[in-house]
Amino acid sequence: MEQVTVKRKWANWKFIAFVIILIAIFIKFFVLGDGDENAPVTVELDLPKVAMRNMEEVEAVLGKGTLDSYYKDEVAGCEKCPKMIYREGKVEIIYINEIADQIQLNKLSDYDFEDRVILGILNLKENIAPNIDDNHLKRWDNYEKYSQISAFGNGSKTEYILIKAKTE
Repeated sequence: MEQVTVKRKWANWKFIAFVIILIAIFIKFFVLGDGDENAPVTVELDLPKVAMRNMEEVEAVLGKGTLDSYYKDEVAGCEKCPKMIYREGKVEIIYINEIADQIQLNKLSDYDFEDRVILGILNLKENIAPNIDDNHLKRWDNYEKYSQISAFGNGSKTEYILIKAKTE
């Protein structure tokens, strides 16, 4: 008689363990998301404080820059626009019509290639889905007041981000 009771108790424990495992699987796949939506993101470039600003205002935010070259673009109406380098090559800015218009943020291989992370790097709060989204390119057209934001990656990590503030 005592043997039957031990078997019955063991069967009850196996059933309880099975139910706990099922609950854990349900929580993992249906309750928890892929990533923590509220996890802090490091801001590499405060885009609202840099884009569409003149050179003096940008230097107040990023520090002193160095002239890299001159840029020419007939469509943008730019004959000899300065291309400045900031933060040891991390930030490149082309000033078109004397404002920071085309901004490239480099050396981002530490960051995941995810929408929320990319927008967080630029200190942009509104999580809008990109117009183009594949393994190597995420592009937002007309995101808030910016013409285009393009992020380039290798599938899992971000390589660089290109922002066109006013020009197409």
